[in-house]
Amino acid sequence: MKCILWHTVGMTDFLSRARGALVGLAVGDALGTTNEFKVAGTFTPSTGMVGGGAFQLEPGQWTDDTSMALCLADSLLAMGRYDSFDVMDRYMRWFKDGYRSSTNVCFDIGGQVRAALFDFEHEQRVPVTAERSNRAGNGAIMRLAPVVIAGFEHREIREIVVTAGLSARETHYSVEAEAATEVFAALLVGALLGWAPEHIINVGWASTGPAFDEMAARVISTNPAERASWESETSGYIVHGLRLAVHGLLDFPSFKDATLAIANMGGDSDTNAAIYGQLGGAYFGVEAIPASWRSTLYQGEEIDALARALVDLRLKPPVTRFDEDL
Repeated sequence: MKCILWHTVGMTDFLSRARGALVGLAVGDALGTTNEFKVAGTFTPSTGMVGGGAFQLEPGQWTDDTSMALCLADSLLAMGRYDSFDVMDRYMRWFKDGYRSSTNVCFDIGGQVRAALFDFEHEQRVPVTAERSNRAGNGAIMRLAPVVIAGFEHREIREIVVTAGLSARETHYSVEAEAATEVFAALLVGALLGWAPEHIINVGWASTGPAFDEMAARVISTNPAERASWESETSGYIVHGLRLAVHGLLDFPSFKDATLAIANMGGDSDTNAAIYGQLGGAYFGVEAIPASWRSTLYQGEEIDALARALVDLRLKPPVTRFDEDL
């Protein structure tokens, strides 16, 4: 089934939503970096895009979340498909040479990503005997938007979700991380199609099996009080980031309100805001992102143009470096 219920959203609306997903990712990242690693209640909440933070960035500059997303976007456009080898090569260029960094150097990288890049240097293919990790950082979903929006109109639902899982495995070879990324892809699909929030969170249509179903049950709740309690969980654990994105979608009236709220929760605030930024941007559309934030965003016009170009793709089948897929 092609991407699916296409009649539910016009092309103009869809383009706004796709642009919103990628621009929203970068905006959330740039907003959240100010309070990254801080403890909620110990700092004055941000009201806009002011930079600073642990890496002393200029207003609008972003961190590894956006760098990796742009690596993905560049790869998809250059290869005309999701290509594991090219994606990892670009991540390596970012790590070593500062490719797609807002400061021209890689100043922030997660432990699982670093380890995966070291492994890739040693052996590019992943054998079926490789052991799954029991770690599940949020890096697998912080960068996801390009994988979902690329060629969206012409793709099969199952392929979007499965390719999202493949993109997670590149650096987070964990059942938990892969399942969370598939669930997030399903949420993004619903938002891109213009579904109401209560329908977006019904992701059973995208199930890839028990791990997906168990993850969906952990990160999606219809209880507002339970969702509010998730605000105390701001670590880099993928479950926490995904829960906050769902909370932002269901419990805040606007992209601005939700993004600022998550950015001001401290902890891994840049990534948590980038995760919500994708979902909120896809739901509300790019015009709902404050114009002052979009104009301040480093390379904001280029990021917007990348989203437009990704939408126009007609992707060839993915190329995987994982022997389990062969």
